[in-house]
Amino acid sequence: MFEASTIFLNMNWWMDKLGMTGSRIQLYNACTLLFLYLAVRLLFGVYMSFKLFADLSANGADMPVGLRYFYRVANASIILLSYYWFYLMIAAVRKRFSPSKTTKAVKTE
Repeated sequence: MFEASTIFLNMNWWMDKLGMTGSRIQLYNACTLLFLYLAVRLLFGVYMSFKLFADLSANGADMPVGLRYFYRVANASIILLSYYWFYLMIAAVRKRFSPSKTTKAVKTE
């Protein structure tokens, strides 16, 4: 389920390669990608991570302590990376679809 947004990321890459960079369809694709990423990785993923942490606390007695903490640290790292990647994705969409200063200068002259 975490990979639900990957198909839209791949479509975005292909649109760049096919010369459709900055097109309306790429904007719609980017919005869908951001929405799915937010919904699946950030909201649902964080919820499921807390469920995992609760399960590890409640049922982790049969598991070595080091392994429990490894799962927690690894999962928390992935969550933090997901938030960072989401920030980078928003920055990339802003850069791609906001008018540049040179475009504004040309239109005003």
